[in-house]
Amino acid sequence: MLNKTELNTLKLLASRDDVNWTWYNLDRAMTSRKMNGVGNVARIVDNLSKAGLVDTVPSGNPSGMDYYRVSASGHHFLSSINQEYHADLP
Repeated sequence: MLNKTELNTLKLLASRDDVNWTWYNLDRAMTSRKMNGVGNVARIVDNLSKAGLVDTVPSGNPSGMDYYRVSASGHHFLSSINQEYHADLP
């Protein structure tokens, strides 16, 4: 089960497919949105990765940062919670 910070981080990662999310630009985006978890991005993404919701993609550059993207399971999870939310509406 994800906590609220992990869920919001997953939603942020899924919000932009055109961004190569690194821990740094993810942390900056979270800061600008005043989200919880700033400074703990590596731990949050590691938890999401262990849950199979996020893939870590090597940058291909030995000195570069890895990229994070939502996995197929992560997109399925977000879709399912969105459907549950709309099913609960009157």
